[in-house]
Amino acid sequence: MGEGGGDTAASGQSVTVSAPTEGGVVESPSESAVCAALRAWLLAVLPAGVGVVAGQSNRVAPPLPPFATLTLAGRERLSSGGWRYTATTRDLTMPTQLSVLVRLFGPGAGDMAQRVIALWRDMQAADFLSAQGLALFPLDVQGAHQSGFATAEHQYEDCWEITLLAQVTFILSIPQDFATTLPVLTIGADAAYPPQE
Repeated sequence: MGEGGGDTAASGQSVTVSAPTEGGVVESPSESAVCAALRAWLLAVLPAGVGVVAGQSNRVAPPLPPFATLTLAGRERLSSGGWRYTATTRDLTMPTQLSVLVRLFGPGAGDMAQRVIALWRDMQAADFLSAQGLALFPLDVQGAHQSGFATAEHQYEDCWEITLLAQVTFILSIPQDFATTLPVLTIGADAAYPPQE
């Protein structure tokens, strides 16, 4: 995801990425595609100049406040799913609830948290995420709470945490062999297998 100081979301940007896994299985959408779509939504609803970075393993120093971090914090399967067949694969669908931890830092973090809470359950979020080309939908939001955050200079910064709940339907495409053609040969039964008396 990288640093996003002042980034803006590209309108109508479509994010569809599939990630091959071991054994030729392809998972779609990938975790990076889900994070990119969520990051684009946050950039669209937060005030201009607020950066959005990955919350874990982003390998960059935090940007100057105000900024937000985004972390996928949990996955819960919602149903047993289903499957469908294509010419070469069997596609297993898994409706999944994602818990997304959003942490907002800096002056006005509480106001930004309120904005995210209000818009996540609004049609704006559903329409925006639908335009991203992923089966990703807002479900609910858990209430915001303030947590302590000390900078490297041992100064306290405002930090508000929100957990967004989203539904995403993951699809695992599993290579499958099919009998698309079947040769039919006729054998004269009396010639190949003469009657025995």
